[in-house]
Amino acid sequence: MVEPRNTTTIIHMYKKINEGISNLVQEYENEFGVGPVWVLRVPARLCLAADHTDYWLGFTPELITMASDSQEMWVVIGARDDSLISCVSSHEKFESWQEEIIDVGGGCESWLDWLAIIGTPEHHWSNYVMGSVHYTKMQHDIKLGFNLYVSSSIPPASGASSSSALAISAMYAIILANNLDLNKDEIVVNTAKGEWFCGTRGGMMDHATMMCAEKGGVLRLTFNPFTSENIELPSTIKNCKFSTLFTHPSEKGGGTLLAFNELSLVAREIVPRILNENYTEQWGEMEKKLPQTLTIKQICEKWPHDGNKFQEMYPDLFSNPNLTIRVADRFRFAMRELERSRNMQDLLKNPNCKPESIGKIMDEAWVDAGELYGIRTQLMDEIANRVRLVPGVLGIKVMGAGFGGNLLILSTNDVNLTASGFDSVSECHPGKAASLVDINEIIPSLEGNPPVAAILLCGGKGTRMLNQGITVHKPLLELHGTPSTRLVVEQLINSSLSFAQIIVVVPPERMGDYLQALDDLPVKIIAQNNPLGTGNAVYCALQELLSPIKHAYVSFGTQPLIRSQTITSSLAHHISSDAGFTLPTTLRHGPYAPLIRDDDGIVIGSLETHLDGVEMPSFGETNVGGYWVSRNALDCILNKLHQELYDCNAEKYNTSSGELGFPNEMTRGCIEEGMGVEGIAIADPEEVIGLKTPEHIVEIERWLDKRRR
Repeated sequence: MVEPRNTTTIIHMYKKINEGISNLVQEYENEFGVGPVWVLRVPARLCLAADHTDYWLGFTPELITMASDSQEMWVVIGARDDSLISCVSSHEKFESWQEEIIDVGGGCESWLDWLAIIGTPEHHWSNYVMGSVHYTKMQHDIKLGFNLYVSSSIPPASGASSSSALAISAMYAIILANNLDLNKDEIVVNTAKGEWFCGTRGGMMDHATMMCAEKGGVLRLTFNPFTSENIELPSTIKNCKFSTLFTHPSEKGGGTLLAFNELSLVAREIVPRILNENYTEQWGEMEKKLPQTLTIKQICEKWPHDGNKFQEMYPDLFSNPNLTIRVADRFRFAMRELERSRNMQDLLKNPNCKPESIGKIMDEAWVDAGELYGIRTQLMDEIANRVRLVPGVLGIKVMGAGFGGNLLILSTNDVNLTASGFDSVSECHPGKAASLVDINEIIPSLEGNPPVAAILLCGGKGTRMLNQGITVHKPLLELHGTPSTRLVVEQLINSSLSFAQIIVVVPPERMGDYLQALDDLPVKIIAQNNPLGTGNAVYCALQELLSPIKHAYVSFGTQPLIRSQTITSSLAHHISSDAGFTLPTTLRHGPYAPLIRDDDGIVIGSLETHLDGVEMPSFGETNVGGYWVSRNALDCILNKLHQELYDCNAEKYNTSSGELGFPNEMTRGCIEEGMGVEGIAIADPEEVIGLKTPEHIVEIERWLDKRRR
């Protein structure tokens, strides 16, 4: 699973390579503040064949769908530490809202039982979020909420299923916030059922497409059982294009909801009860057994023992006994859609497929969508008739639930519908499934594994700790029951790097404590006999480095929040830039050790505000307490500093403190010698937090818990 990253880090990393993501996260930060987040992309759903059959029972529906590469929903998800769901949309039509996670079920045995008790909520965009939350709550003991910032190019009420994209986004959010382990198929099924909270009783086509699509191909989806197969488009089709054209909104409330559920009632309940066998191969004969229409009253009389089930599933329909339901036409539509789907599959698997044949199937579906399923409107018909007059248009069909929304159009590549006078046109090609953005993919990665060592500094008297009665050495304070230094060592061992050496430098009087705490780990523990600063501690370790070592990572046993990715990616940058010294950095308020750059962005210095006696900037770039240094820089710069500054008689350095520092001295020394110093801002702000006081224990444990989520 992709780890959350800090908003500030994402904004910085993506500012030049993907301004859209950078701006999106900035909008989240403006609404909710700085913190760790995930960025999720969910595509629109386009259906080429077998619309409205995914929820049919009694046979195995076969649908041909694809994800759009041009219409997508982007969301930023931030986990909360309370039970609140807080959502904001960039679309001015959708106002912000908040809701608490509530107990779901109330003793009910099933999801439908509970939905029957609470009834259909008033139409609102929050329903698609809370449907996913409520359904997950009924399956798992979730307690933690999330912040959600939504920005979408999928037109609402367009038939491209922006509602299901929102439900998928919410499902991701509740999973991530509560560290649940759900696979792709479970997300599809759970989100589809969760969406019933909104009042509809739809199927899984939208959710399956969004979760299973592959770039450049279409999906063959089956239900009863659920399967997914990618079909590569033949080159003849790739020479054409699909477009969507928005006609008018298809509202999900009121009459549209009733009409949609009428179709579901016929598909799920009526036809399977009358034709209680597999009827797909001889459906023409089977159709004669079906009535043209049935009223709700007749349905209740015909199946009196199923009244409670009907009422649970379709409460709004069964509140009107005189409502008339078309049966035979709906069945005929489903069977003809199944045939069209099979024909389209054969065509798409044929390298000589003629695009006109695909267009013909779409046109046939258009006719049936009006005459048999009744999901076209007069305005949709008028616009479609005008589109058909444009040369190069090969086929048109209704998208989604109908009753308005988008038309799906297949045409040759030279067709320009916008130039022909049509508004709200979007070209689309087969896109990929929903995915979390992984910031690590844009951070430098290593090829091969150079011989490297790690030097962990565990010095210091721990005066602040001793003043509070804490006698445990600071780097050995426990975090969730494990000594801090041990956590740091284990992270290095479990990273993608193969450290040839891990050297831990400790005060001589603490040697026994560290031998006990790290007894089963492949480390070498050495003593820094005199507490003469971090530079001196590294100098002690330098004498122990094996000759093949070319680069060393220097950090502290009190820095357990530095990410493995920060360590490995800064090494990649260190090697590729041929720098003597590299500091992974972060951007944050109150930088303790700010990096200084010139107007061209070149590092020209580094400060430690406390020791250097300078005022701390309100915001800036600071190192995170981990550094990469080349063996050559250690041999030349550190050795030179020691030889020039160490007074053997006084047993201290000729510096104001009597000690030799490490990061600032190495920065200055490498710059003076022309060895190059690099700063790479790839770390999250919390990575700089070190274990200095007892209060830091609580703070660091909180961040470790967040990452586990």
